[in-house]
Amino acid sequence: MIRRILLPVLIILLNCMSARADEDVVVDNTKQFIEIEVHALVGCSYMTENYASCYPAISDLNTMAGVSFGAGVGAQFNLTRLIGLGTEFNLMRNAFKMDMAVVGPQSVSNVFQRNTYYKIDFPVYMRFTFGLADNVKWNVDGGLYYTYGLGGKQKNNIYDTRSNDLGQLMLSMTSLDADFYKDSNAFINSYDRSDIGLHLATGLTFRKHLSIGVRAHFGFKDVSHSVGIVKPDMHTMDFRACVGWKF
Repeated sequence: MIRRILLPVLIILLNCMSARADEDVVVDNTKQFIEIEVHALVGCSYMTENYASCYPAISDLNTMAGVSFGAGVGAQFNLTRLIGLGTEFNLMRNAFKMDMAVVGPQSVSNVFQRNTYYKIDFPVYMRFTFGLADNVKWNVDGGLYYTYGLGGKQKNNIYDTRSNDLGQLMLSMTSLDADFYKDSNAFINSYDRSDIGLHLATGLTFRKHLSIGVRAHFGFKDVSHSVGIVKPDMHTMDFRACVGWKF
């Protein structure tokens, strides 16, 4: 999947660079070498999983994206009018949900899980900037990101339906709370604190200050932290809109 994403992006970027190579060999002295930006982010966070193939007892499973938001500061180093190098520091709050049905020999359990977690985010990327009008610039970013988890909670409500000796169905509810990162008490698994992945973004800048854009993060690392024999495979995916102000 990563190769399918990277190959078209690289082809587009190489074509852009070759088309404007003669024009952008030297630094554009009319443009600031360093630009600082503060920005706000909002969107959704998601976690891919392979629980159904790892655990045959799971008969039904739904994973739902949750709200993601945060704020940060970025710096861009303009090497030419076309090419720049950027980096950011972002503080993010993410969330996602999972609902599943687990079938046992004499019971059926419905699990409703809510995950909320906080992390710091460090993208590093190449930026390609194109002039659409006198006061409008379009940018395309491609690079990598690293994140480190600060904390979070996993909350589970487990509804069990069991048959007693008389053949009657008995319903019970259990609440199970655990830390999101590296907690052996988590349901199925908790999560590793660190992750690395692909950073892609595009946006517009108006009158050299106001910027709006969208971005996506695709995690390379399996972030599941399991103490059991079976090791599930989980990866992060984040999609966000960004509004910022450049100085």
